Amino acid sequence: MATLPQRLDDRGVLQIALASALRDPEDLLGMLFPAPLAKAALNEQKRLALTHDEWRGLFGGTSAPVRESGLSAALDSDEFRTLLTCIGLALRTTVAEEHQSRAWSRPWCQALCYVGVHLDDPHRSIEAVLGQVVTADLRRLEELHSQIDDDGYATMLMTKVIISLVSGIV
Repeated sequence: MATLPQRLDDRGVLQIALASALRDPEDLLGMLFPAPLAKAALNEQKRLALTHDEWRGLFGGTSAPVRESGLSAALDSDEFRTLLTCIGLALRTTVAEEHQSRAWSRPWCQALCYVGVHLDDPHRSIEAVLGQVVTADLRRLEELHSQIDDDGYATMLMTKVIISLVSGIV
């Protein structure tokens, strides 16, 4: 069990778990929380990180926000649209499928896919959100994953997306 230097509400716990699941969470934790808490969370990253089963339970299948969370404002940026286009191109065969196309059209699922490509196993994360990922897309998804590793991610955008996703369900 991980111990942190301050009590957190449910939103804070889920924000730490999502941020800790990213491959490079240091800057994101620093944006979300005060320095002592961010440092403690970083030291306990592996124990605090959201597992794949937790991801699937919270965000898989037909999950939807239970309240307005400001997600549309977080997603209304050129930066997000550019990244979303890259994800859509990587998953072009998958999102052409009927079931996956319906899921992909929802901003909630697009935001989850955005976070999902930043996790250790983007294939499983996205599959939990959209349904089956077509095999033809796996190479492109892996290339996108590698590019994100090389380029890093937009910390401010990821902060907004995580806060909005968490606010939508907690």
